[in-house]
Amino acid sequence: MRRLFAGIVSLLLTTPVLADEAPPVALPPVDADPTGLIVFALLFVGMIGGFAWYIVVKERAKARRAE
Repeated sequence: MRRLFAGIVSLLLTTPVLADEAPPVALPPVDADPTGLIVFALLFVGMIGGFAWYIVVKERAKARRAE
């Protein structure tokens, strides 16, 4: 356990040195098509709505069985 902890600490201490050696990366200009974002947003909101609908249906069924 001590060796693992010492290894992790030494690795964390050397990461700034390794980061200084990396050349800076020039990012290309972003000309993204918003279609992917729109599809993701629709699916995300749809899945949240579907989950909420599922919970409501299950709660109603549980309430009917309890009566």
